[in-house]
Amino acid sequence: MLATRKRPTPLFLALTLFLVAIWYHSRDSDRIYEQWMVSVESRPVKLPANRTLGFGAVVVVSKDGSDRRHPLLQAANVTDFDLTIPQQPVWTEGDVQRFINGQENAQRGSILAWLGHHNALRWFLDSGLETALILEDDVDWDIRLRSVQIPLAASAARQLLPPARAQHPLANYGSNHTQYWGNHDAWDVLYLGHCGDYFDEVNEDGPKTDRQSFNLSSMPHVLYDDPTLPSWLDLHPFTQAIFRLLGMPEGKRVMHRSKFPLCSFGYAVTRPAAERLLNDLAPPKYKKTGARAFDVALLHACNKGEHTPSPTPKWSVPGRVKDQKMRSKYPSPGLRCWTLNSELFHHMPGHSQVDEIGEKSGEQPGIPPVDLAAQAQVVHRNETTNIDCGFWSGAFAFDDGDMDQLHYLQTKVGRQGICLKEGKQHDDVKYPR
Repeated sequence: MLATRKRPTPLFLALTLFLVAIWYHSRDSDRIYEQWMVSVESRPVKLPANRTLGFGAVVVVSKDGSDRRHPLLQAANVTDFDLTIPQQPVWTEGDVQRFINGQENAQRGSILAWLGHHNALRWFLDSGLETALILEDDVDWDIRLRSVQIPLAASAARQLLPPARAQHPLANYGSNHTQYWGNHDAWDVLYLGHCGDYFDEVNEDGPKTDRQSFNLSSMPHVLYDDPTLPSWLDLHPFTQAIFRLLGMPEGKRVMHRSKFPLCSFGYAVTRPAAERLLNDLAPPKYKKTGARAFDVALLHACNKGEHTPSPTPKWSVPGRVKDQKMRSKYPSPGLRCWTLNSELFHHMPGHSQVDEIGEKSGEQPGIPPVDLAAQAQVVHRNETTNIDCGFWSGAFAFDDGDMDQLHYLQTKVGRQGICLKEGKQHDDVKYPR
């Protein structure tokens, strides 16, 4: 005799309907939130940046006695934001030799710079903060960095990497726990300062163009107007070249997934990214076939993570992480990196400290192709590469202790964005507020 099939009980049916209703509600609320996000971020008035530019801290890699520190602090005072400069240890010869690890092609200047970045990353992790912007001490930026550029760039980041609903900065204005630069779980590195993301290697003739697709529509990105961007002909020649390949309209920046970002002048990191750079992606020890400079190690980490979606869906299977202990902890074998093109931070013209240390050790570093291509333009413009109105020329320096002059520069230059240089007053330009 066949057993009688039991009918679903009313309680089971009610529970099923309840769960289905929750799923539809969650799906609809996510869709409504995304639509609200697009509407909010499309408004011309952007959320202002705080004194740490929307990050937990702005941390500077700078050794004691660096002659770059004083002008850097003055520029930050005029722009009206805070810098944190962690104390660097005095690196010993033993530290350097342990780093070299018996490998060839060691460059002392690059090793000390690498250790300096590690020191800044360790300070960040010890601070308990969620994000940090790491700057090298020879960077320059535009006078409208805090007032115009950062709010525009952060809005682009929030469109690409929507903050968690409970942590959207507009819904929690004034809170210290918002996600001004998008969801911290959705990205690892934001390249806001670099010497170019040209999608491939560069040489004296410019970016290589035969191995990459330059179709922006094939990748996640946000294009936006930025009135502080230099005119097309005042951009670095290689930047002009990549913008032509991408079909970029004049006066626009783009935030996109990193392809081949060069240099580490200004990059933002999350806590997991800092942990991985210290422990497994850029550890303080040369490998036989590994990178010989920190910025190259950072590039390699981004290359390893380029196929991991960002944001990363919960159902996405993590890529192959060599360390078994880390497979469940991190969503990618590398880092999920994003580039702002053109950059907001660029190193000032002249020799870097890496080069200066190398020369003292008998090394001959030479001039990188990117710097070589812009030499004549820098002299002609008297401005740092891809910066419209920066601090390198010393036009906004002030006497220490002269608070009246500082307050004047903060008001006219930093807040109102008036470039008090001959022939460059832009007080007639309407900036988004």
